[in-house]
Amino acid sequence: MPSDKVNIESNEEFEPQEGEFSEDSDIVGVGSLSEKELWSNIGFHRPLGGFFYKLPLTLIEMVIGLVFLSYLIQFLYPYPEPLGYRAVATGIFALMIEAFNLGTANMMNRFIGESNVKDPEKMVEYIQYFIWYQMFTGLIQTTFISIYALFIVPHNELAYAIWILLIFSTTEYPGMLGVFRGVLDTLQQYNKTAILGFISGQVFQKITEIGFVLWGRYYGINHPEIGEIMGIAIGASIGFYVDDFVATLLSAYYFQKVMKDYGFTVRTCFRHDFDSKLFKECLSWGIRSGLPSMIWGIVTYVELLLWLRFVPQYTTFKALFDIAGTFSGLMGWNISLGGSISEAFFNDKRELAKYYVGQAWRYTGLIQFLMIALISVVTMVLEPAFIAFNIEYQILAIPFILPRVIREIQQPYNNIAMNVISSTGHVNFQAFTNIVETTLSLVAWIILIPVLQLPDKFGITAVIWMLPCAELPGILTKIFLQYLYLQKKVLKLRIPFVQAFLSPIFASATCVLLGYIYVTFVFTPMIQVVNTIIAIIPAILFLLFIAFFVYFPLTGFFGGWDDGSLDLLEMSTHISGMGKTFSKPLYKLLKYTCSKSKLHNKYGLDETDALREVRELMILRNKNLTKKVRIGVITKFDKNEG
Repeated sequence: MPSDKVNIESNEEFEPQEGEFSEDSDIVGVGSLSEKELWSNIGFHRPLGGFFYKLPLTLIEMVIGLVFLSYLIQFLYPYPEPLGYRAVATGIFALMIEAFNLGTANMMNRFIGESNVKDPEKMVEYIQYFIWYQMFTGLIQTTFISIYALFIVPHNELAYAIWILLIFSTTEYPGMLGVFRGVLDTLQQYNKTAILGFISGQVFQKITEIGFVLWGRYYGINHPEIGEIMGIAIGASIGFYVDDFVATLLSAYYFQKVMKDYGFTVRTCFRHDFDSKLFKECLSWGIRSGLPSMIWGIVTYVELLLWLRFVPQYTTFKALFDIAGTFSGLMGWNISLGGSISEAFFNDKRELAKYYVGQAWRYTGLIQFLMIALISVVTMVLEPAFIAFNIEYQILAIPFILPRVIREIQQPYNNIAMNVISSTGHVNFQAFTNIVETTLSLVAWIILIPVLQLPDKFGITAVIWMLPCAELPGILTKIFLQYLYLQKKVLKLRIPFVQAFLSPIFASATCVLLGYIYVTFVFTPMIQVVNTIIAIIPAILFLLFIAFFVYFPLTGFFGGWDDGSLDLLEMSTHISGMGKTFSKPLYKLLKYTCSKSKLHNKYGLDETDALREVRELMILRNKNLTKKVRIGVITKFDKNEG
C-alpha cells in the first residue's frame, strides 16, 4: 500500500504533558503518518475511510450487477423459480444452523475488539476457539443435513430439492471460511475487507456462479428427469459455495500481514492453546447472546411454512422480493463500527464509545436520505429499462421496492443498537428485547396469514406489503427498548439529530424534485427520439451529479457539517484508496459550501474528550505490540490540549 503523507496543517512532533504518556509511544502530528499508520491508529477515521475505500468498488459492483441483470440473467435465470427453490430449500435449516452457531455468536466484536488492545495472546486464543468450534460443529451439521436429504426429503413436498440440500450440506464444513475476514473487520481494517468483499462477491463468485449455472442449465435441458429449472438451481448452489475457498486464502494473506505487528501467524490460529476456562466463557457468552437469534430463526421457519402452506406461488414472490432488494438494499448502507465499541468500552474509554455511536447515526442519516432520493429517481425509469433489457418479467418486482425501502430504513439503527448492546456485555437485556421482537412478529404472521388470510383476500397487493413489513411492529419495539436502555443504563448517547436528519431532508427533497424534472423533460423524450439504453447513460451521470454536486453541498449549507466532521473527513480521504476520487473533491466542495452557511458549527458533536481517549487507548495498545505504531494527533486536538 502506498505511503501517502496526510496534509493536515500540523505535522510537527507533538509534546505530551509530563507524566501523561508512555515512553514507548511516539506521538506526532497526524500529517507525519503514512497511510498504513493511519489504518493502525484508532479512531472514527477508520470506519469513515473504509466507507469511501469501499465506495468505488461498490459502484463497480453495481455496474457489474447491471450488466448481469440486463444481459446475463436472461441466459442464466430465464425463470425466477430457481433462486426461489434454493432459498426455500436452504431456509428450512436456518434454525438448525443458528443453533449450532450459538457457541460463536457475537464473540468477535465482544472479545477480539477488547483483547486486541490489552492482551493480543488472548485474542489469538479466541480465534483458535472460533476455528475449532466451527469445524467440529460443521461436521455434525453436514452429516445431519445429508441424512435428512437422503432419507426424509424424498417422502415430502421438498422431494425436488434433494440435490440442493446435499450440496448445501457441504457449505457447513469446514464452517470457518469467513474467520479471517471477520477478524479483519473487527480490527477495523476496512481497506482489506473491502477488497476481500469485492473479489469474493463480484470476481470469483460471479465466475463460479456463471460457470456452474450454465453447466446446470445445459445438464437439466439434456436430462428431463432433472429439468432446466432444477438444473439451474443446483448449478447456482455449487457456484455460490466454491468461491468461498479462494476468498479464504486471500483473507488469510491479509490477516497474516496484520498479525505481524502482534507477532503471530495464520498457523498459530490453528493451534489449540485455549483452555477450558476460555471455552466456557465463549460458549456461555455465545448461548446468551445468540439464543435470541435462534428464536428469531423459529419465527423465520414458521413464516416459511405458513407461506408454503397458504400461498402456492410463494417461491415466485420470494424471487421478486429479492430482486427488489437489489435497489432497496441501498438503504442498508452504513458506517460499520466493527469491534470499535468493545475496544473503547472495555478499556474504559466511554466518551469515545459515545462518539462512535453519534457519528454512526450522523452518517447513517446522511447516507439514507441520499439513497431515498436516488431510489426514488431510479424507480421512475425502471419499467422502460427492464423492457429494454428483455427482462420484462422483473417488472413485477417494482411494486416490492417501496415496501422494502420502508422496511430497510430501520436496519442500520437496529444494527448499531445491537452492536452496542452486545459489545458492552448487556446480553441479558438483548435477549429480552429479541424475545419481545420475536413474539410480536410470530403473532403478526399467524394473524395475517392463516387467521385473516390476507393473501387470499387481497392477492399480490397483500403479499407485496406483508413480506417486508409484517414484522416491523416487533422490530421497531425492540429498537425503541434497546435505545431506551442504552440511554438509561449504559451510555448517555449524544445524537446529532439536526446533522443526521433535518439537514439531509431538505437536500433529499431537492434531489427528488430535480430527478422528477429530469425524467419528465429529458429521459422520457430521449426514449421517444433514440432508445431507452442510450437514454440510461446520461441518466446515470445525472444521478452522480445530483449526489455529489447537489445533495452533499446542500447538507453543508443546511448545517449538516462542522469543523470537527470536516477535519475527520479530510483525514479519512488519505486512507480511502481509489475512494479519494470521491472523498477529496467532496471535502473541498463541502468546505466551500460550509464557509457560506450561517448554520455551520451550530449542531456538531464535542469531540475533545473522545480524541483524548483515542490517544490514551493507542498508548495502551502500543505496550502490547511487537512493532510500535506512531500516534497521530489531529489539529483540533493540538489546539485544545497541546
